Amino acid sequence: MRVQRRCIIDADRDAVWKIVSDPDNYPSFMANLARWESANEESGLGGRYTVHWKIGSVPVGGLIEVVEFDERRDLAWVGLTGINLRGRIRLRDGAEGQTKVTFRLSYQAPGGIFGYIADRIAVRQVGRTLSETLKGLKAMIEG
Repeated sequence: MRVQRRCIIDADRDAVWKIVSDPDNYPSFMANLARWESANEESGLGGRYTVHWKIGSVPVGGLIEVVEFDERRDLAWVGLTGINLRGRIRLRDGAEGQTKVTFRLSYQAPGGIFGYIADRIAVRQVGRTLSETLKGLKAMIEG
């Protein structure tokens, strides 16, 4: 499943990048985050984190690695353990002094048809989690 949400933040890309490029900030704005721990000494590209989001009553996640770290533009990660997971936060210029932020999450539970059914059931909750995350990021930066 692929879920994507967007928002516009009243701040320039430098200000938004300063927050999203520092993983220590994630627990402050990511919704339903049950666990976020550094798993190595790297920051940025190659950084690894143990991450679990609470989707419904189930913690979902595993070990992720940052695989793209394009200054002021894109930050992307892939899941190394747990469910098949890819995430991306994309920043683009908006109107004067604004930044367009896109948060995309692609995931696939194991288990063939049963995994697919679980993914379909979870898609609304995942979408709400992404929306709430962007609201939290917006409030953190604008507030």
